[in-house]
Amino acid sequence: MKQPDFTKELLILALLLVPMAYLAIIWNSIPAVLSTNANALDITEVSTKRDFLLLMIFLFFTNALIYFLFRYIPAAGEKQITPSAIELEHKEYYRIRFLIHAYQAIFTCVIIFLVSQGKSFIMERWAFIGVGLLITGIGFYLRKLKPNNYVGVRTPWTLQSASVWTETHLMASNLWVSAGVVIIIAGFFLSLITGVFIIFFVAIVLAALPYIYSFRLYNKDKG
Repeated sequence: MKQPDFTKELLILALLLVPMAYLAIIWNSIPAVLSTNANALDITEVSTKRDFLLLMIFLFFTNALIYFLFRYIPAAGEKQITPSAIELEHKEYYRIRFLIHAYQAIFTCVIIFLVSQGKSFIMERWAFIGVGLLITGIGFYLRKLKPNNYVGVRTPWTLQSASVWTETHLMASNLWVSAGVVIIIAGFFLSLITGVFIIFFVAIVLAALPYIYSFRLYNKDKG
């Protein structure tokens, strides 16, 4: 695999850290008790600075998890492709990573700004909607993704068979889109703590099921 572009890596890391740096700068201007809200069940809720910090830590670790998944989980195997094709794959790899982290950075900073202005709304609702939209967007992206060594469900079996790659990514796309929609809907009803646990469980499912599916599909094709 081609060596990482350290300039681009630093840019992505900057996007990862910008929201937390922004939060640290304006932390003292955030009210101790945030505005009162009612959720979709008409249950009155009062948020505090501590609740908000917990939400921001959750968003930060979600973004960090995505970073490490893309950066440090290598391809399961290498295909024999031309240098020009490798270069195209490399550019696409950084493009999708940049877009994901830019979205997360902007979304998180907007939440921080609104809260600092006394417009907290229902924080967890907007956080879950943002994460759900991101997962849904990645799901649609997976549907059209062609075999490569950088992005996607890169198991030994998808990289050895174009048909297994296509079917696995179609399954993964449907799974990610469905999970994203469920998280968006759940954001209107669940508390912050419950939602965080659900999202971590969903993350495990989103990673494990396509891996298992590609293994079973490949072995089924081999008889």
